[in-house]
Amino acid sequence: MSRLITRLTPVITTVLTPNAERAADRDLRSTVRVDGFVAPTGDRRKDTYTSGMYSGKRHRCGFNIQVVGSIHGRLVLTGAPQPGAMHDAKAWRQSGLAAIFKGRLHADGGPGGFADTAYTGTGLCVPVRRQKGQTLTESARDYNRAIASRRASVERVIAHLRNWRLLATGYRGLLDKFPPFLDAVTKLEIYRTS
Repeated sequence: MSRLITRLTPVITTVLTPNAERAADRDLRSTVRVDGFVAPTGDRRKDTYTSGMYSGKRHRCGFNIQVVGSIHGRLVLTGAPQPGAMHDAKAWRQSGLAAIFKGRLHADGGPGGFADTAYTGTGLCVPVRRQKGQTLTESARDYNRAIASRRASVERVIAHLRNWRLLATGYRGLLDKFPPFLDAVTKLEIYRTS
């Protein structure tokens, strides 16, 4: 079965690339939502903890995958997989998505994007953090509530993306072959929802 999947992955990616590009062009004209999740891979190497694959926050080994969703709750893009221990802001920059969105964020006068507080300093619109020993003002709470309601769509996108067995139960193949599989799953999900 895995040989069949390995042979079909490039075909699926090639066939669905034009559809994914059209969907990305359409959805990137408006404000996007950004978040990340860890796709489990299992603890298969003795140096997993030193290689950065173990996420202490989520207590599992895997890849940190950055997801861009549209205002309508559709998948737009996924970034290149990063080690699971990597912080979301750093993974956003190193996955290639920050380069794609250069000039399109709120700070640059573009349509922008919404994210959680893990993306502070990336140019995305994030909630206001409470300072130690202080409480948030009512206007800051309203602002955070508005951002949270706008971010809900990317949480649905991640939930739908995690319905694919490869991303939910764990990838068991060679780790260097994961990016093409992620690309194929991304394009299949974009095809399914467009």
